[in-house]
Amino acid sequence: MSIQFAGNADVAATQSFRRPRCPRCGSVMLMAEDSAFNLKGRIRNIWSCDDYDYEFITSIRLWPLAA
Repeated sequence: MSIQFAGNADVAATQSFRRPRCPRCGSVMLMAEDSAFNLKGRIRNIWSCDDYDYEFITSIRLWPLAA
């Protein structure tokens, strides 16, 4: 599955499993619009804030890569 970035989306990397907040208004996001997992151990989520019609992406690493 591939993720296409929306018009003015920002990429925000995080290592937390908490629900993210909108970078513009601070609202807590409840559910990702789309998610993708890759074999390198990353999950990318696309979030959309209903209040500001703003999309952003978070990326979470599930496990460290072997050296």
